[in-house]
Amino acid sequence: MVTAFRVPISVGGRHPTRPWIHVPVVLFLLAAPVVAQPSDIGYEPLVDALHDAVLTGDPAAYLALVSADADVDVATAFATERFRAEVDRLTITPRFQTPLEDIPEGDGYRIMAELFFESGSRGRLETWQLDVIRTDEPGWRIHAQSQVDSIDGLYDLTLTPTTQYAANNLAVTGEDLSLTMREGTAFVSETEDGVTGLVLLGQGVLRFTPQPESEQGQVRILSGSNTLETEFETAFVRMHPDMFRSRVSTVLQNQPVNPRLLSDAQAVFDRHVPLSFTLNLSDISDRVWSLQPAVGDFLAEIDTERHGLLTYTQSSQQPEDISLFERETNRIIALYSSAQKRATRGRYFGDDDSLSLDVVDYDVTAAIEPLGYRQERLSAVRELIGCRIAGTTRLALRAKTLPVARFSLRLADELTVTSVTSNEFGPLLFYRMNGQNNLIVDLPTEIPGGTEFTVSVSYEGVLASQELDENWIGIERFYFEAQGFFGLGEPRYLYSNRSYWYPQALVADYATATLNLSAPPGWGIVASGSPVDTNPPVAGTADTERREFSFVTLQPTRYLATLISQFDQHEAPVHHVSLETPELRPSPAGETGGVYYDTLSVDAYGSRRSVGVIDSTAQRAADIASFYASLLGDLPYPSMTVTLTDSRLPGGHSPAYFALLNHELPRQPGLIISWRTDPVSFSGYSPFFLAHEVAHQWWGQAVGWKNYHEQWLSEGLAQYFAALYAEHDAGPQVFHDIVEQMREWAIRHSSEGPVYLGYRLGHLEGEPRIFRALVYNKGAMVLHMLRGLIGDEAFFAGLRQFYHEWRFQKAGTDALQLAFEIEAGRSLSRFFDRWIHESELPHLQFSTSPDPADDDTTVLRFEQLTDRLFDLPVTVDLEYRSGETVSVVVPVTDRVSEMRIQTVGPVRRVLVNQDERALAQIDR
Repeated sequence: MVTAFRVPISVGGRHPTRPWIHVPVVLFLLAAPVVAQPSDIGYEPLVDALHDAVLTGDPAAYLALVSADADVDVATAFATERFRAEVDRLTITPRFQTPLEDIPEGDGYRIMAELFFESGSRGRLETWQLDVIRTDEPGWRIHAQSQVDSIDGLYDLTLTPTTQYAANNLAVTGEDLSLTMREGTAFVSETEDGVTGLVLLGQGVLRFTPQPESEQGQVRILSGSNTLETEFETAFVRMHPDMFRSRVSTVLQNQPVNPRLLSDAQAVFDRHVPLSFTLNLSDISDRVWSLQPAVGDFLAEIDTERHGLLTYTQSSQQPEDISLFERETNRIIALYSSAQKRATRGRYFGDDDSLSLDVVDYDVTAAIEPLGYRQERLSAVRELIGCRIAGTTRLALRAKTLPVARFSLRLADELTVTSVTSNEFGPLLFYRMNGQNNLIVDLPTEIPGGTEFTVSVSYEGVLASQELDENWIGIERFYFEAQGFFGLGEPRYLYSNRSYWYPQALVADYATATLNLSAPPGWGIVASGSPVDTNPPVAGTADTERREFSFVTLQPTRYLATLISQFDQHEAPVHHVSLETPELRPSPAGETGGVYYDTLSVDAYGSRRSVGVIDSTAQRAADIASFYASLLGDLPYPSMTVTLTDSRLPGGHSPAYFALLNHELPRQPGLIISWRTDPVSFSGYSPFFLAHEVAHQWWGQAVGWKNYHEQWLSEGLAQYFAALYAEHDAGPQVFHDIVEQMREWAIRHSSEGPVYLGYRLGHLEGEPRIFRALVYNKGAMVLHMLRGLIGDEAFFAGLRQFYHEWRFQKAGTDALQLAFEIEAGRSLSRFFDRWIHESELPHLQFSTSPDPADDDTTVLRFEQLTDRLFDLPVTVDLEYRSGETVSVVVPVTDRVSEMRIQTVGPVRRVLVNQDERALAQIDR
């Protein structure tokens, strides 16, 4: 039996909407109800006696608590080393206990205990392992002891009340940041190492000038200038004492303490100290305990009149270590790598570069209980509550190159962890990070790099269903206000990449998995993985017992997803896709990870309202998959399930092994809705959205993306492949119409930032259409231009090389660029720099003239008018008086690019960029 004592942790000071965005850590340890108290077993008097012995620093008193058959020399050495006479206060909290082996039941336990020492303004947190046994006289005694872990260097920070400094013309600097006080005062907070906190009061000016051009663009959106300059009256700064002289521009000058100003500074200090670098042991201490910032870490909280509270951080351990955001709104203004990181690492990085562990395999067992709707008392609006999930997940883990003593997993805050155990290490200490969907696990001993081990996490709670990643939302707010205008559909619950419905790696990464999921009678489950043969029908039946579903992912997946709904029965058969181009695979097959399949099974399920189109949807999905397989020479997964569930909004989501599409609910008569206001609504070709979602099985799933900057590799490629399928299925005119719309939206919003900015596009304006216009549509147009520039043969060969090299791995733009460069035999650095990493569009001047040396030759001339040179293809159509049209693609790669065309008769007119391929302004 394992008795767990749970201590949740909350981390603040970190941007809450994006888990990969970090600022200096704020830890709050909050006591939670324990499963069992020492008094339940009877060793509470021993804990009290231990407390007194440690508090007084008396090794002899400790030895009196040791059992007669214990190793006295070891106990003496432990007490001599760990006991400190200067302790003012001590709290001992048993964390969890396990029975000792070879001891009669109930007579021996291994206890993990947390001890917090307070000595003046210093604090220390230690974890001890104690083996205790029941003796005849005088009761419980300590048989063995060791220290497992400790956190030292905790401070109860205070403002120095006896010292006030003049802050006139004082400047505090961070990289690309300056806080300049025209006039004012300063108060400091110190440790024995020096000043670590600074409060500024008075009239100051904040200047933030990020060096990266893309970040300047975001600042320009916010403030109208590349530099954010705003006045402030108060600021709070934290840093390591060794950095104080380099960050503060002048020697502080003493002045008499003004009680009113001291009170104002204290209020600023009290408000900001808990937000960062803080370990709050509120269950065992009434003081706020702070960690010393690491050398290189810097934080400033600036209270501005125009933008509210702005938080600037430089966090040396993060790949993008500089950030500026609004605390109240959580809007990210800037997030980028420092000059040193840019110089030493370059622009490309992976989310998991700094992670200490790799998850190799998941084994998820969960009972899922839908809870139905919540209805407001006086409203027709009904909202899904979510599902109760009770599960246990076993993770197979491998330590990377460095030793590991503590690691973190991602798990939804709403799910309460009841135990964490390991086959190799037994019960493990764990902490929760409230508000951060995190779980921290301590190992009893540091393990070397390369070690493989397992961890099992048990959890339960009610979790809301997530919204779809990809919604066509032209007028989002309207739909939430107009629910009464729609019919009521079957409830559906999706748990996927943003739900954290099972314990998982901090960032999405590839692993195999087994899922064993159960649902109540009448409910069906679709999930990542191939369904096993013993599964019940997905469509609900008159079952009276819970329905058990199992899925196996032999192919590695980036994340696991499941969909729970009430599906209707249908007669549509399973469709099978055969790979017709296996010769496009690399040789020998299988070198790049995963296994290769020659067939794909496509099944489909839907709600009662959508069951009539299930078969046609499955047929279409199979045809789409067959087309993609012919281009890439691969079927990444052996099965795919397409589901149609009821929703007010069109939308979709495509985890590995299945695709979810919304089936729009019927509207009340007279309710007219147009989706033409959204960049990804291609009304002229209705299967486009399905084609996009199916493409994600290759782009986004089989080949992942390293960080949020690289999401265009998923969305842009899926968008372009959907356009290619539209051309294959419906012809060149439909393809042209789609490209025309993509181009229109890309040009309209390119000034909002580069494709590489990812989800942050439109973030400051709260406008998701900007993200879709650029990451989806401009990303697809960049690929279309590259195809025109290097030719079809090199383009599709480069795609195949990129795909197979990075199959079941996470890639970056540099990898895609390299694959195309190999096939094209030329550098494409400038192409990707301009089109992915920058936002400017080219301006061209086009002209034609006869060749003086040959009357039958026409010279096509393009001159680039922008300062920076672009690489792009421009199609020129020559219409002859005979009615014949000849099209040529001119590669525009220099300041002046010319092409000579042999004409075959009188030319009626010359048209430029009629195929809408070039994202450029072209003047005649």
